[in-house]
Amino acid sequence: MGDKLGIGVDIGSTATKVAVLDGTGALVHTELMPTGFSSVDAAERVTDALRAAGFPVDDEGVRVVATGYGRIAVPYANKVVTEITCHGIGAVRLFGPAGTVIDVGGQDTKVIQLKGGRVVKFAMNDKCASGT
Repeated sequence: MGDKLGIGVDIGSTATKVAVLDGTGALVHTELMPTGFSSVDAAERVTDALRAAGFPVDDEGVRVVATGYGRIAVPYANKVVTEITCHGIGAVRLFGPAGTVIDVGGQDTKVIQLKGGRVVKFAMNDKCASGT
């Protein structure tokens, strides 16, 4: 990562989560807020919260990756990535190259199988998670 800050923004159907990593990859800040009715509004609230905490999203030394239900509503994202990919990368970083991730979200449930540090298989339901 060098000296750049990395910011991950996950705008889910019910909650919006943010993680800020410093240039070494250490977690230095988090935010958690309800998404509300609008992913666009959630992205704007993330911007305000990050700026208030001293992390301007439009600074040249900041890289922003967006994921989740509202990922396309983050206009300042340098990259947009699916939740499956993000879960896989995060699980490999935290737990090693093989395993299973289960995500029970507000809109769906996902099960992701990892081998050799890569997503090899995943399943996702097509119903709201509260009904499963």
